Amino acid sequence: MKSKEVIATGLLCCIMLSSVLSSCNTVMEHGEGTGRDNALFDSGDSSGNNAVTVDVQTDAPDTEGRVVTNSSSDTDAVRFSFVAAGDNVIHESVFVDAKNRAVSAASTGTYSGTYYFDEMYLGIKDLISSAGIAYINQEGPVAGDSLGVSGYPAFNAPEEIGDALINTGFDIINLANNHMLDMDTSSRTGYKNTIDYWKTKNVMTIGAYENEDDYNTIRIFEKDGIKIALLSYTYGTNGNKLSSASPGLIVPYIDKTVITRHINAAKDQADLVFVSMHWGLDTAGSSFNNYPTDDQKELAQFIADLGADVIIGMHPHVIQPMTWLTGESGNKTLVTYSIGNLLSTMLHIYNNVGGILSFDVVKDKSGNVYIDAPYFLPVVCHYTADTSVVDSQGYATRSGLSLYMLEDYTDELVSNHGSKVYDSFTLDTIYGYVTDTISTEFLPDYLK
Repeated sequence: MKSKEVIATGLLCCIMLSSVLSSCNTVMEHGEGTGRDNALFDSGDSSGNNAVTVDVQTDAPDTEGRVVTNSSSDTDAVRFSFVAAGDNVIHESVFVDAKNRAVSAASTGTYSGTYYFDEMYLGIKDLISSAGIAYINQEGPVAGDSLGVSGYPAFNAPEEIGDALINTGFDIINLANNHMLDMDTSSRTGYKNTIDYWKTKNVMTIGAYENEDDYNTIRIFEKDGIKIALLSYTYGTNGNKLSSASPGLIVPYIDKTVITRHINAAKDQADLVFVSMHWGLDTAGSSFNNYPTDDQKELAQFIADLGADVIIGMHPHVIQPMTWLTGESGNKTLVTYSIGNLLSTMLHIYNNVGGILSFDVVKDKSGNVYIDAPYFLPVVCHYTADTSVVDSQGYATRSGLSLYMLEDYTDELVSNHGSKVYDSFTLDTIYGYVTDTISTEFLPDYLK
């Protein structure tokens, strides 16, 4: 795990936490959203939760944002990698598999928790842990056992998932997605519980905010003297609203006025601005669309025109194209419309082929900061299926989850993939799916 020092700076206070050094050894049954929620913007609650009228102050010394510093030696020229993984969806089959692994590990005295997810991520751990900064979207709440661990359609992942992500090497956890309020129906406080849970971990969270001041405090991750601002928004929350028991919390719905204010503030405070967007159409079932909607493309251009450097897209549960956009000032913005799923047990193979966005953050000897060498690194979520035993939704039980970089995936693994219950495909099918979607300029050499 990378060394890191966490400094949380709010609008009203500054809190210094101690440096922490740790070391580590080297999902969807059917759809994930609802049909009425497959719009780019959420029509409800925009006036109450979008903080549209709140100014982001950038001229006062106490508005520098929330900064996480990942330290290393200072040099005149700096280069480090940034990686971003997509939707981490903890379906019922995922946490049941993790529970069975915990029982097995406990029998050998190697683990004492209730759920053991770490093994599932071993296939990407080297890439994630060696990156300068690593981001992931945690789909849905981590709201505690008191609300009941559950999968689709109302997610609540076991708390052990957070430890697994941190042990894998992730530094930034995105929480803005359509399932973030799954545990906020009635008087339940899943959103607040999730925020409180992640505050106990040595990571930066984006996309979940305790109040308007918190929402308008720019998150900044600083490494090797380079400051990266991170913003996050979601199109909606599946029609769910904040619990009446959690007043004041802010859900970052997509709102152009707010996005404009945040990006302008972020540019004043940071060298680079990265925007996480939960948007587009949820793709599941026997057909899929791996191209962005007109709304996605229009909003991406809007963000590029504001001067953001990178847009990290997710939610469609399939991969979508990656490209450069030119902003109105001539700036270049890298956009991945969707990096797809990371971990899940969705049924079809195209939902189980995702990717990790990778690029270098560079500061040259003249002091210019930019991104370089962007790549899309395909990942396969592998599992086996047992049709003789069904889960609570009537689907074949899925187990043996493991993530593989596509270059490490084999014909033998393909033949045993649980998606074979629903799809006919070969390794060439998977390769073709990736190369038909992602431009070769962003693909590793083995796919060119």
